[in-house]
Amino acid sequence: MRSIHESHQHSVLDDVRGALGRRATLAPSPLEAFVESAAGTDGVEIIERFVQEATAVGAQVHRLSGEPQLVEKILEICAHQPGEIALSVAPLFGNTDVRSELGARGLSIFAGNQSGHEQTVAGLASCAVGVTSADYAIAETGTVVLSSDEPDALLVSLLPPLHIALVRSEQIIATMDEALARIGRERMGQSSSTCSVTLITGPSRTSDVELVLSIGVHGPKELHVIIID
Repeated sequence: MRSIHESHQHSVLDDVRGALGRRATLAPSPLEAFVESAAGTDGVEIIERFVQEATAVGAQVHRLSGEPQLVEKILEICAHQPGEIALSVAPLFGNTDVRSELGARGLSIFAGNQSGHEQTVAGLASCAVGVTSADYAIAETGTVVLSSDEPDALLVSLLPPLHIALVRSEQIIATMDEALARIGRERMGQSSSTCSVTLITGPSRTSDVELVLSIGVHGPKELHVIIID
């Protein structure tokens, strides 16, 4: 005999099926065999593998020969997503004039809000683009690794509808195991170690309801990865 909870659950699912014009739940498609590991390849092959895997999961990958091209590339990406742009507090931005140059070229830069966390979240949610740097990128899955060492970096990557992640070519490594091992070694013994690590593989997506794929429900609809050689 069904419990009240089970009956309600089936009723909700029946309503969803009816709204979608279906009478039964779709069976999931068989998963393809996982591709072989990227371990054991050289630097050029690892970068090519990352580009291939990241593109396969819906990310758009751009390669630059140096930092001087960075401002132009960000402007190009932001051209179809007008609005305020948020930059995380990344060392890369501190070592270059990206922030001031983007402002000088007409982009409105989110300055942050010192009045409280809720106000900062609301401000970031209204931004059109969020730009962060990455700790690493993983070739075998096309994944960007973002730690919480940068203040508000996760919020900058999550709340705007378009996320731009910057990664240097030497930060692209072969496997997930290698990425986790490096992060563990780097933070071992640190008094203020990072409290979280986020793995970003393509734009935000979910199939929570009736296995229908939706993009951008829980995060950005677009992910752009800029590789700086």
